[in-house]
Amino acid sequence: MGVPINETNFRTDQETWRVRLRTADPRGQVLGAGVLLGDGLVLTCAHVIRIAGTDDHQPAVTVEFPGSGSADSCSLRATVVPKHWVPRADDHTGDLALLQLDGPPPVASHATLHRLPTIWNRRVHFAGYPSRITGGKWAEALIKGPGGPGDEWVQIDPVTEADTLMRRFSGAGVVDNRTGRVIGIVVSKLDSEREGAHYRHGYMIPTGTIVKHLDLVRERCVSGRPPVPATLTTGHDDPDPGPASAGPASPRPAPDRGFARWLTRWLAGEDDLADVEITFVRDEDQDAALALRTTLTLADRERSPRTSVTTSRPDHTGTSPRPGSLDLALDAGGKTPAQIAEEIAEGMALDGPGLLPLPARIAADALPLTTVARGVDDALQPLETVELLHTLVRRGGRLLLVFRQLDSPALHRTYELLLDPATRPQRWLERIGRRVAALARTEERARELRRRAATCVSPLPSVPRYAPDLELKAARLEADPQQGTTGFLVKLSYVERTVETALLEAETAHRALTGQLARHQDLRGLLDGHQARLAAHGITEAAASLHQEAQRLLTGGPCELTVAEAAVERFVQAARKALETGQQ
Repeated sequence: MGVPINETNFRTDQETWRVRLRTADPRGQVLGAGVLLGDGLVLTCAHVIRIAGTDDHQPAVTVEFPGSGSADSCSLRATVVPKHWVPRADDHTGDLALLQLDGPPPVASHATLHRLPTIWNRRVHFAGYPSRITGGKWAEALIKGPGGPGDEWVQIDPVTEADTLMRRFSGAGVVDNRTGRVIGIVVSKLDSEREGAHYRHGYMIPTGTIVKHLDLVRERCVSGRPPVPATLTTGHDDPDPGPASAGPASPRPAPDRGFARWLTRWLAGEDDLADVEITFVRDEDQDAALALRTTLTLADRERSPRTSVTTSRPDHTGTSPRPGSLDLALDAGGKTPAQIAEEIAEGMALDGPGLLPLPARIAADALPLTTVARGVDDALQPLETVELLHTLVRRGGRLLLVFRQLDSPALHRTYELLLDPATRPQRWLERIGRRVAALARTEERARELRRRAATCVSPLPSVPRYAPDLELKAARLEADPQQGTTGFLVKLSYVERTVETALLEAETAHRALTGQLARHQDLRGLLDGHQARLAAHGITEAAASLHQEAQRLLTGGPCELTVAEAAVERFVQAARKALETGQQ
């Protein structure tokens, strides 16, 4: 399946792994489509087999094999695999189901899901089973960007009007035209009307999302290199506490939140960060190493946490990247350029037989991916490795190089080849200056909020004052004698991370103070509103003492919000009871 095929000329009749699902009752109503995997497993969307009006699934369904070429024995019964029913959550994440056939399928081939980055305008095809079209309907689409709930889906736009998705396409296997690999399943269609124009597009659930939710699929039915290898998401940074008699354990590392935010901003492609960046994580910097691992894990669609709006909380800190924002992560330490080229080619689906050696194939056909490479300075041939990674940049990719050493031949070559020594240091300095200015503004706004809040709320969070010191550091960098050297880049990197940490702390204080003031206003509104209702009914004396106590707390000077909340709640409950009974 790794051999490239003509993107507009392929044999759909060989895709005998495509299946149609029906209800198991005598009516045999068509429910949708599915994909036959190995071991008699069938993948589909949870909503395809959901019992209408309930949160449960069909106890059994009939699976048909339109590509079997036989009128006999071409259907089997299937039931949901235990713990592999993932109904659509409140935020529409999930929506996956894995079925087990009750006998051997009547076709010889089955599909394997393949990991493939989300590539703009990549052409794909699939087949669904709309009503009254017994043989199914084929369609082609172009992959667009990530979208849908929780960024778990990928948008696919019909190539022509005839390719418009219809009902009962859900669960259909999506095949990449260039490689012939199955890269996901259709999940949804969307029709909309804007200013007289009709827009139609659909969504697919990519392999990364599927393997995140379905353990058996991840263990048995997936191919391709994971976007982030295990060596970059596991580490030995936590100190060994040792035996109990050895004394107190060393402090456990905590993620460097400023560094995590910087990484997240780069992954998001924020305008002030360049497509090619460098950073440093030394062996002894356990907090930074933990931040790197955590951020890469969250940015990997298949390793990111399973979420729903009923359990997730909004990320106000900007330290949680979008799932799927990282296409490829490389651990170059101890590897040759050939080994690294193999990983790149597999991650881009450029592997398999070919006339050209892998480096030449990458140079010709590399996809414009977002890549993080750690340990180039520890590669067996670091200079050649930098040259290989430069190929990805020339093909339109974004690249972050994470160095362990503060000075190395690989860092010098990266500076010369990828960072433009004539302009990058100055642009980097200007970027730091803008972030320091943002820090100063945020700290001043937080201090103003604190002055306002001090009249009514206690206790209050402290507001940091880091901006003056960091303004001084930025000014010293302007006159640093190391300018033009890699040592200057190291200083820029660490100062920028320090600024990001300070800005994060200032924003946290500002957000907390805003919340405290808003809660105080809410409590006053709640108190006044219920008092007005009592007055309208002429029964203000029903909870007079409770009202006075709550009002004293809210207007008599700084108060603890938890104490005021309890007092207001007591008054509200008494007021509601009085309004219900009409007693004075």
